[in-house]
Amino acid sequence: MAVMQAARALLLAVPSIAMAVVGFAMFGPGAVQPYDAARIRGGPTLGLRRLSWRITVLQRFRGIDSTRNIGKIAVRARDANGREAIAHGRTGSDGACDLALDFFGEISGSIYAVVTAESNGAVLAEGILEGNPAEWGRAAGHAARLVGHSSGDLAIEVAARRGVFAAPFRDDLVVKVRDGDTPLRGARVTLRTDAANLQGEATWNGPETSVTILSSESGEVAFGVAPNMHTVEVDIDVTAPDRHAAWRGTLPVVPGAFWLDPNLGNAFIHVMSPVPREVAYVTLATPTARLWGSDIPLAADTNGFARGQIDVAGVASLKENPHEPKWITISSDPLQTSAGTVGWPICAGICDERPFRDLLLLDGAPAAEKRDQDRRYRARGLAAVALGAAAVLEGIFLAHGAQARGVRAWAWTIISIATVALAFAAIGVVVMWKTGG
Repeated sequence: MAVMQAARALLLAVPSIAMAVVGFAMFGPGAVQPYDAARIRGGPTLGLRRLSWRITVLQRFRGIDSTRNIGKIAVRARDANGREAIAHGRTGSDGACDLALDFFGEISGSIYAVVTAESNGAVLAEGILEGNPAEWGRAAGHAARLVGHSSGDLAIEVAARRGVFAAPFRDDLVVKVRDGDTPLRGARVTLRTDAANLQGEATWNGPETSVTILSSESGEVAFGVAPNMHTVEVDIDVTAPDRHAAWRGTLPVVPGAFWLDPNLGNAFIHVMSPVPREVAYVTLATPTARLWGSDIPLAADTNGFARGQIDVAGVASLKENPHEPKWITISSDPLQTSAGTVGWPICAGICDERPFRDLLLLDGAPAAEKRDQDRRYRARGLAAVALGAAAVLEGIFLAHGAQARGVRAWAWTIISIATVALAFAAIGVVVMWKTGG
């Protein structure tokens, strides 16, 4: 009798214990949870002594990524020769952070990097950097020399001094006049447009504005142009004794682009946005390296623009190799994917606009997703063991009871065992679904 009571008690207790284990697996380690990861973006690495990276931290939940302000992070990198560099930073509300790693020697071979959260030591990204250096600087830019329709007795070359214009801010439109191969001095060069403000002694003919300037010894004229629209058509007329020429074309205006103050000789780098924005993401680059990166907080001014600045003293690489061409790429998002991203040239003459968008060097999201899947798979295994063991034990107890009652009870016992197995299988399906993410 005591044995039968114990068996009956176990028959009732086993499902409860199994459900407790399954519940722990489902709502504990097997629950669908958000997880964090980091991505390293930057430029080429080989042959450099110092690297500038932008770290972006994301949180993924059910396949949807969002920015993650995880606070302080640490980045450790090591090249093939064992030379190491360590940098610390803090992410903002956008989950981004710019860091510089100094290797104190020329980098050689592949780079192994680890990004960790300092708050809990969690690894956000780890692995060997990838990214194709050939893709660096391959983003479409704008040639300084403009294409248009010209006619007449003289040769006219028209160029945007910095490759593009950002409405409604002023930049130079440079016109060069030649008589054959000889620069023409003293020619009257007139610029007309109805879609921009022109610097100088302007005259108006209805909506059209015009400015006339005499060409210099080098046959060059520079017009200050501030576009009012995103499509600016201009007409240029050149007159000289017994000669005339004309040029007609459209200026390259980038909608929504940030404007960079070309006067970098001051103590600050000034940035302006035509629309309200809170931050500008800035990188300094050359064709072979990403030299520096930062975000610049913006504030509204009295004209409705957003403006910000950063101390030039904090950008040491700006003054290094002054004769090497450099570009400052400005974007409204840390990934530099916005249509208004512009790479402003830093040069004394006429230069092409060339945006340098960061390369994805290391993506920690796949490894973080794998860790999350492994966690849920282990929870599934725990639940499966609990359900399987419970089903076997229930079958044993039911079979033991049928043996005590005789052969005629076996038919109902088999049905009972099948029902129990089906119930546990159904619970297993629910567990697989709930822990599947």
